[in-house]
Amino acid sequence: MKTDFYKKNNAFIALFFMLASPAIILAENPVKTQDISDMAIEVAQQQKKVVGIVVDKSGQPVIGANVVEKGTTNGTITDVDGSFSFEVSPNAVLQISFIGYNSQNMPVGDGKNLRVVLVEDTQKIDEVVVVAYGAQKKVNLTGAVASVNSEEIQNRSYTNVQQAIQGQIPGLTVTQTGGQPGNEAMNMSIRGKSTFSSNDPLVIVDGQAISMANLNPQDIESVTVLKDAAAAAIYGARASGGVILVTTKKGKAGKIRVSYDGYVGVQDATTYPKMVNAYDHARLFREAEYNDNPNTTTYTWSEEQVEEFRTGKKPSANRPDYLFDPSIQTQHNVTVSGGSEKNTFLFSFGYLYQDGIMKNTSFNRLNFRVNDQYKITEKLTAEVILNFMPSTRHAPSTATYPSGPTRNLGDIISSAYRRPSALPIFTEDGQWASVTAWANRFGLASEDGGFQNRKFNRINGSLSLTWNILDGLNLKGTYFGKYDPTREVNFSKRMQFISPEDCKTVDFDYSTNSMTVFNQSNYEHNLQALLTYDKVFAKDHDLKVMAGSSIEWNKDYQETVGRRDFLTDDIYVINAGSADPNVWTTSGTASDWAIASFFGRINYSWKGRYLAEANLRYDGSSRFSSKVRWGLFPAFSAGWRISEEPFFRAKDYISNLKLRVSWGQAGNQNTSALYQHYSTISTSAYYFGGMSHTSAYYTKSINDQLTWETKTTTNIGVDVSFLNDKFSLSLDGFKDRTSDILMTPVVPDTYGMSAPIMNVGVVDNIGWEAMFSYRDQKNDFRWGVTLQVSDAKNKVKEMIGSPVISGNYITEVGHEMNEWYGWKCEGIFASDEEVKNHAFQNIKTGIGDLKYQDTDENETVNANDRVRLGSSRPRFPFGINLDFGWKGIDLNIFLQGVASQKTYINSYGGLPLPESLGSLQEHHMDRWHQDDNGSWIAGKYPKLRIGGINVGSFSSFWLQNSAYLRAKNIQIGYTLPEGFVKKLSMERIRFYLNAENLFTFTKMKGVDPESPVGNGNMYPLTKVCSFGVNVSF
Repeated sequence: MKTDFYKKNNAFIALFFMLASPAIILAENPVKTQDISDMAIEVAQQQKKVVGIVVDKSGQPVIGANVVEKGTTNGTITDVDGSFSFEVSPNAVLQISFIGYNSQNMPVGDGKNLRVVLVEDTQKIDEVVVVAYGAQKKVNLTGAVASVNSEEIQNRSYTNVQQAIQGQIPGLTVTQTGGQPGNEAMNMSIRGKSTFSSNDPLVIVDGQAISMANLNPQDIESVTVLKDAAAAAIYGARASGGVILVTTKKGKAGKIRVSYDGYVGVQDATTYPKMVNAYDHARLFREAEYNDNPNTTTYTWSEEQVEEFRTGKKPSANRPDYLFDPSIQTQHNVTVSGGSEKNTFLFSFGYLYQDGIMKNTSFNRLNFRVNDQYKITEKLTAEVILNFMPSTRHAPSTATYPSGPTRNLGDIISSAYRRPSALPIFTEDGQWASVTAWANRFGLASEDGGFQNRKFNRINGSLSLTWNILDGLNLKGTYFGKYDPTREVNFSKRMQFISPEDCKTVDFDYSTNSMTVFNQSNYEHNLQALLTYDKVFAKDHDLKVMAGSSIEWNKDYQETVGRRDFLTDDIYVINAGSADPNVWTTSGTASDWAIASFFGRINYSWKGRYLAEANLRYDGSSRFSSKVRWGLFPAFSAGWRISEEPFFRAKDYISNLKLRVSWGQAGNQNTSALYQHYSTISTSAYYFGGMSHTSAYYTKSINDQLTWETKTTTNIGVDVSFLNDKFSLSLDGFKDRTSDILMTPVVPDTYGMSAPIMNVGVVDNIGWEAMFSYRDQKNDFRWGVTLQVSDAKNKVKEMIGSPVISGNYITEVGHEMNEWYGWKCEGIFASDEEVKNHAFQNIKTGIGDLKYQDTDENETVNANDRVRLGSSRPRFPFGINLDFGWKGIDLNIFLQGVASQKTYINSYGGLPLPESLGSLQEHHMDRWHQDDNGSWIAGKYPKLRIGGINVGSFSSFWLQNSAYLRAKNIQIGYTLPEGFVKKLSMERIRFYLNAENLFTFTKMKGVDPESPVGNGNMYPLTKVCSFGVNVSF
């Protein structure tokens, strides 16, 4: 009873002694009244008033910072403007501190208009990191977890989140395989690939599983990556590829604050292949025809035509220059936040417009976000999050004529590199030149050819209630909802291609226009309940317990309708097409899936020295039959902070030394077939007795034993911080084993139907990660560097049907997945004697041709001589971040790259003359060829042929070294002096210049090394130079 009394009334007892202590002192040491007055006057004369403001490095006020006279208890805290004022002794030193920032000492001087700039301490021992279903102090983490904050994201003018986090987190690989506005084709993987099936990480935004396409980078507070199973297993069924947790910004109590960030920039392709001009193409094409047949008398380009190209009588058509042009990109964001102790809010609005560098492409996006927290009672709090993001992507029509060339974007782009500059784009009077319609897809790419408009209206949000049942015990219930409607209108117009010879003859007349309309609606609902308990017992025992459950279901509807023969190319209504039902197209699908989950976690820490965590998840998925629907995914981890041990003698140098070890399992349910445990039936027509009959047949086998793919991970790590937290180092080593891999095995055609997805195969994945950082400040100058690098290598342990050869790749037990597979090139034949003494390759093989290894030594080079040619995955991806600041000037340089990578440049992506109307790049001119006297001159590339034996077979010769170092982002900014800004009734004004993908160091020719697709049909990645401003008031 006495203990309870003191616990409940300790504040009153403390107040009583504070008030009573002067009386007690006076009672023991009586003082005359006059003496007391003299003492008060003397003290007042010695005290001086100090007035100042505390801000962060961006000039934003720091609210609630502690400002204390050093060595005393005399102090105050900053108000909503970051201001403070109180009295101190004349020669006092102020000590200023705030959570998450480095403390500072400042002499009071004259005490007038003091300005204290606190620098964020990213290595602070009490830094809180968002983890699954909660947050933990960084120092207490036992799993493999890494994070980046809003400043690291927003110092870069990116249009999507994946670009913003690329290269910043060890083990997270982000590659961009295309630069089309609104469809940048970002691929993410955590710690490499360890399965034949989909291995994409699960993205959780404010507790909700959604795509990163639903996010504006300016709305993000932090991004946390859960890399090992111990950290990710609590997400169970979808966490085998790791988990990315995104937390958006929320309002803070205080005055209403308005901020604006906007920029305008110019974008262009990071690289363009340098194509030869028409003259060089024509003469080299003749050379290739001669190499193919020295006796030929018929050439595609006559000597007269070659001369006309040389003199300029016939122009050279620079196809990339026609299709691509520099263009404008602009983005603007406004955020309003503030509130009271009872209600805090944040509203954000954003606008993005990208005019594509390729003709007839663009993207625009609006985004609205509301985050509101309302304290209903002392025990009950509500939170509402709502995000709405409408956008439109514009591109050339992809509809195909009843007969004629395909019209997808890749084919249009490849025609810029695939077709030679000797072929005209326009006739002399400005009409689309024919040549062949395949050779002039630029007409199809233009507005003359039609358009594709795809509109997205992404909506997602949540509503939650949190009940503080008891001290440390909370119950939270949340509803998550998502609605993603999409509508696409695809209209192909009539086109004519005219002969460039007479400018009259219509060689290709596509008089049929067409239109398709695609509609998709995706709905997702999630109900979640969390019960958390957080309590410290006897000062040293820190216990956290969490238990929860959720149920999630998703429905998707898709339908497509199409018609042809519209009366005009200017009416885009489906009913305006032909009334003949024989030329109508209709299709539609509907699908749904659901998953139910129960999960829990226990965290225990003793004196912050010994750390332990256990997670458990129990998932049931509708994708599997009731026999094997449920999966259990456990995980355990432990940590030992050696630096907290009494025997640790190096505390003056090493502030934190922690060892971590973890083990856990996570699942994968990602299959393309949602109903594998059900039979599927299709229909077809057949004729019998002169009549058409409808038949039904099974299309695939049932597999009611299909169940979870399971990934088991073991991780060992160490974290070190030393020299006052200026240096930090984090190292991790891991081993993954993925078993029961979801895969469709290869079956013979005689099987009669498609094979079911099965649990087949085991893959091991072993790797390591390292991250080093250093930060320091001397007076007004601050600097920092962060370096991260990682690597992982997989090996197939078990697999049905090994080896599996798919094109230029091979997957085989005992080796890495998807290794390059082809002929090993031993060089280029330099003499007839060398050709004669080598194994037979082709009847036409001669000097200047590629020489392939006769692997089986049977004196003939054929398909049996193909071998593994090495890994197809990037090795040692890395990122380097350099940060500098001096007074109002800041500079951030971010470098990113891959230390080892091989890319196959195939077909029209970079091979010389891969086909009869193929093209050449400038570097191909360094080839084996004969001089006027018939003597051979050696070159880097084999002699030119039209397709055929040098470029028609995949060999190691055409594997390019695509390692690279790229200046991913450079930003320099200047913040105007605070005194000047205050006169404008503002808090902060900052101007900046930003350059994205400014330059790249690589040995690769003609293709961007970051986009590892070597066939030349990808929308080019872009570099952007922009000017922007940040304003807050």
